[in-house]
Formats: sequence, C-alpha cells, structure tokens
Amino acid sequence: MKKGLFLMLALVAVVMVSCSKDAKINRRIDGDWRVISIGGFSVDPDIIIMSFDKEKRKTGDGSLSWTNEFGTEVSAFSYSVQDQKITLTLDGETEVLNVTKYEKDDLEFSDSDNDLWILERK
Repeated sequence: MKKGLFLMLALVAVVMVSCSKDAKINRRIDGDWRVISIGGFSVDPDIIIMSFDKEKRKTGDGSLSWTNEFGTEVSAFSYSVQDQKITLTLDGETEVLNVTKYEKDDLEFSDSDNDLWILERK
C-alpha cells in the first residue's frame, strides 16, 4: 500500500514539475523577440521579429514579421506550450519548436529541420 502511494505521489510530482516548466516558458516568451540567428547563419536583428502574446497559462497568439526590400510582411499565428516544446500554427501549417533555452532576454529553439533559432528580447 505504501509503495503504491509513493509511486502515485512521484507521478504527480513529475507532472507538476513538467507543467510548471511549460507555464514558465510561456511567461518568459511573452513579448517581442528579434531573430538574430537561424541554423548558424546571422540575421540582421531588425529583419525578423516574433511577438508572443500569452493568453492562458500555456497558450497564446502571436505574429511573425519580416522586412525586405518591398516592405514589412506580418503573419499571425497561435501557439501552445507543452513538454518544453512550442507548437506553432501559422497559415494552417503546424511546426513544433523544441525549446533549448528560455531566459529573461534570450530564447533558443530548434525547428523540425533541426535548425537552431537564437532570439533576443526586443
């Protein structure tokens, strides 16, 4: 009986720790971010901007804007955070981003092509 209770408590603790990391990621990514590198290639920090707007504990909406010689284009997306991954839906396409670093002013994730994106807070 004690062993079963211990296993149940351990399982609850693991789930709570995982959920709190996801909520922490969502709190920290809330706001505007400059993309400074994709797949090891430097990007002008004013060319690509990702904006996250946290709605609930682990979900939100955002926008991806990029500037080129023709002007600035903006696309809206929605996202959710689970298991330290950001599932982003943009123009009907879904991308899962594996978060590798989430600090106050630095964010890193890898995309489905294993390209590392490095962002800094705007």
